[in-house]
Amino acid sequence: MLLAAANPRVEAQQRRGTKPAGSVTFAIVVTDPSGAPVPNVKVILEGPDQRTVRTEGNRIALENLPSGAYRLRFEREGYTTLERELTARGAAPIDVKVTLTPVPPPLPPPAPPVPAEKPKPATDAKPTSSDLLAVIDKEFVGRRAGKTTPLACGDGGAVTLIQINDPVADHSHTDADEFLYVIAGEGAANVNGAAQRLKAGVLLFVPRGVMHRFSQSGRNPLIIMSTRAGEGCGVG
Repeated sequence: MLLAAANPRVEAQQRRGTKPAGSVTFAIVVTDPSGAPVPNVKVILEGPDQRTVRTEGNRIALENLPSGAYRLRFEREGYTTLERELTARGAAPIDVKVTLTPVPPPLPPPAPPVPAEKPKPATDAKPTSSDLLAVIDKEFVGRRAGKTTPLACGDGGAVTLIQINDPVADHSHTDADEFLYVIAGEGAANVNGAAQRLKAGVLLFVPRGVMHRFSQSGRNPLIIMSTRAGEGCGVG
């Protein structure tokens, strides 16, 4: 019976506890940007050898690794995960110094919008009441072509008494919607090309910017109360 001859070199390495040929060590140290230790970091090693370990304190040595290319992943709650790629070769330990950056704190919620300050009234408007029949009697147009009498106004609108004998030409109001209420008389309106009959009790709405005109018919003047919503006092 033949016995294989023992390898004295291998036996000597085993007795001395030396590393086998091609064995590599990664000596890992983990700190934060200030240099302070970051403990209990999860280290995931992928490559010719695969391991998952945690640092003791902020250090750990991965020993007896075969030579080759490795990817190391470092994870710690509260810190940004970091990956490193290293090539392991040679007998001397390879120092792996890792800096983990703390995750920035969440941004504070946006401040609630500041409510816009309401503009102050441009005019000193006061409550007003009018006896329309008395106003018409006092301001009666007679045989004149037409007459307008202001009744009330504020920053958001103005009310005018309009008396018409002669036709009122096409016009529009750029900054105001107009509400027209016929108090007395008869006539017609043309709003953006559409004819409208006017008589006592009719309410006509003309949006801002829309062309319109009026005419009177019959023996009596056409008397209208006009409310312009959107323009204040002093606007013609």
